[in-house]
Amino acid sequence: METANQPGRLKSGSFIALFSVLMALAVAPLFLTELPPLLDYPNHLARMHLLPSLSSPVLETFYQVAWAPIPNLGMDGVVPFLALFVPLDLAGKIFVVLTFFLLAGGTVAIYRVLFGMWSLWPCLAFLLLYTRLLLWGFMAYLIGCGLALAAFAAWVALRDRHWVVRILLGCGFALLIYLAHLLAFGVYAVMIAGYELGQVWRRRLNPRDAVRALAIGAMPFVPALALMAMNSAAGRIVYANPLRKIDLLFSVFDNYSRPFDVVCFVLAVLAVAFVFQRRWVKLAPEMAGPLLGLVLLYLAMPTQLFTAAGADRRIPMMIFLVLIAGSRWVIESAPRERLFMAGAAVLFAIRLTVIAATWHAGGRLYAQLLPGLDALPSGACIAVGYNKAGISVQKAPLTHFAALAVARRDALVTTLFAYPLQQPITLQPEAKSFADLLSAEELWYAFVDGSTTLSAAASSALARCGYVAFAGTRPFDLQNKASLEPAFVTPRFKIYRVSSSASPRS
Repeated sequence: METANQPGRLKSGSFIALFSVLMALAVAPLFLTELPPLLDYPNHLARMHLLPSLSSPVLETFYQVAWAPIPNLGMDGVVPFLALFVPLDLAGKIFVVLTFFLLAGGTVAIYRVLFGMWSLWPCLAFLLLYTRLLLWGFMAYLIGCGLALAAFAAWVALRDRHWVVRILLGCGFALLIYLAHLLAFGVYAVMIAGYELGQVWRRRLNPRDAVRALAIGAMPFVPALALMAMNSAAGRIVYANPLRKIDLLFSVFDNYSRPFDVVCFVLAVLAVAFVFQRRWVKLAPEMAGPLLGLVLLYLAMPTQLFTAAGADRRIPMMIFLVLIAGSRWVIESAPRERLFMAGAAVLFAIRLTVIAATWHAGGRLYAQLLPGLDALPSGACIAVGYNKAGISVQKAPLTHFAALAVARRDALVTTLFAYPLQQPITLQPEAKSFADLLSAEELWYAFVDGSTTLSAAASSALARCGYVAFAGTRPFDLQNKASLEPAFVTPRFKIYRVSSSASPRS
């Protein structure tokens, strides 16, 4: 029986007010810039312009919509619908807000179901919204994780309901998470498996009841697994140095300044370890199984799993969120709790201020560059060049900035994400021939670095394409400008017209 004087307990009205304020603060950086500075985000936003159907005959010559039950539709299934009512850039931001709400709200929901009360403790989830995963722009995975947390809370809440209800609702949640993102689906499955195995162990169920309980836990995943069997996996499985797993735990705080972020991470870990060691905070027995399952998944996860890059770096955020969701303040010492939470609030405020300042500066840069895209002719073809250093988290990433021309100028951009097993967009045959021949790195090394020469086929494709954009992590100049006429030139982002055969010489 829950009592009013439980340690850490808040009244519902107070908690709702607090949660609302924290959400408003957390999403504020989104509205300081027209374009959130997330690496893959411009590429995703460009694709949202093409869905649910191509909006012009020009686009139909470049792209085709190919809807399928791909386990990577977390953004594709939401943003195009929102864009029917609001501008595309606002629809994208609303999606990020929804993602934040599901991650923080899902953590709170698990806590509420487990302990039957509202508390400050699960609000620690707000410290984990701006992770390396967000800065990479892994939007489908993040919303899939938010859905997984909410679905897990529902599963626990329905523990004593009729098994038919649990299975039907469980099937719906499992399918939704699967379609959002495959790895998020795997994380959710591990959480459910850990929870059900833990219940069997803790309740000392006889073999018959144990099999029945585990079968009920497994059946909701059958429809999604059937869909998975229909999609053939492609790509490699690559393992990195096992010691790298220690460093990847830091990814939950790794933003823009390594020394600053390391200090914040160490302080947070030491503070949490201290309150657990002193037994001021305890983990609910029901959550030991899900938490252990996620840790084992993290240790076993390769760095690349088929088409998912950085697969193992995606798990720590969920480990920490589940740890927060499944534990609570148990010592009856309000001053100690207030002191701990005050420290967390200061950490949240400082980190959010740094992020807001960085995003605001990035927004000013993007505002200077967008006119360059807007000056392109409608229906233009744009090849894109960047080097390997561009595929990384940056304060104002420009690697996929040119992809916005898809939405702003109905353009063909050769680096648009259009992989059959990952996105519901494919390139028309002629457009694909451009994309296949015009490698972003080859263009960079031919024109900017000047260390290679374009192949004859690539030179011909570039001349037919008509435009090439280069994006760098820092200011750069072209070493070769053969057949290129400047159309829009800034220190880190440059657009050129291709006047004739493009074949720079080293």
